[in-house]
Amino acid sequence: MSQSINHRYRPTVAPLLLVVWLVAGVSTIPTLAQDEPVSLRPQWTAGQTARYEFRTQSTKEETAELAGQSETGTTVYLNEGQATWRVEEVAEDGSSVCTMSLDAMKVTITPPQGEAVTVDSANPTGEIPVFDALLAAMVQTKLTVYVNPDGSIERVEGVDAMKQAAGPDVADSVPDEIDFQETASELATLIAAPAEAGPGDTWRAQNTWALEDILPGMLNIETIADFDTTFTLEQLGRVQDVPVAAVRFRSVMDVKADLSKLPDGVADVDLRVGEASARGELLFDLSRHETIARNDVQSYTVNLTVPLRPGMNLNATIKQTTTSQVLRIEENE
Repeated sequence: MSQSINHRYRPTVAPLLLVVWLVAGVSTIPTLAQDEPVSLRPQWTAGQTARYEFRTQSTKEETAELAGQSETGTTVYLNEGQATWRVEEVAEDGSSVCTMSLDAMKVTITPPQGEAVTVDSANPTGEIPVFDALLAAMVQTKLTVYVNPDGSIERVEGVDAMKQAAGPDVADSVPDEIDFQETASELATLIAAPAEAGPGDTWRAQNTWALEDILPGMLNIETIADFDTTFTLEQLGRVQDVPVAAVRFRSVMDVKADLSKLPDGVADVDLRVGEASARGELLFDLSRHETIARNDVQSYTVNLTVPLRPGMNLNATIKQTTTSQVLRIEENE
């Protein structure tokens, strides 16, 4: 990012205060003395820009049982970086065209055994060329996001260009459009928001997102989840003189797996999904109508039985918990 653009940004809410809020909850926010409902939908202007810091950590515990023997291993995936959200156009109906840029990404994978492996877009080492190429393509390519008047994401364009930048050997590793729709839904906007809401009001949104790295990759099982999310406007308040809305949300997840692409020679797989849910909270800036901070926790359990031969099954249990934080660190004046 150029020096001239950096000069246009300023922080309005101290990041430390937002971290405290994410930990302590909405009770730490001074109440805004206001009885009238507020709008949680985008009311943006062309050129409005914000930078966010994100951090997602997934802990995946796998237990496998075979022939009376059991083994458990835990893998931790950490994805962190910064992204820029810019409003390019705003239509009369409130819909908008925005751009989303990944400014920096760092991925750290800690396997059950051995040392952690880190790939950093700002410091490619060449030790894992495929990962270096993937992060470079994701950071270099700007995505165009089409946002509906209620804040939901209509579509994302630019993924094909990202895959082309990654090269033919890496293109398949680039996330699909649905993954970037999910990213956009968790960044600046509050999806499916009502035109007006007050403390205690609720609304629902339904989305389908892909779930990555749940099951053993060798089985080639694609997994998705239908999210039925209920949002609740808990409180109106102020953080450092910025009027905010504190919103909590809880999702019921219906996890589904596509077993149609199992490798040749693999018998019928029995897959059962146990607990699957997501919850979180966010702070919404009522002056700029964009998210300031967001915290999510998502968890699910999958039980898998793979018949290897008559009388012998591989039984596996996968428990995965993912925590995500998004924090606005700068915005234009």
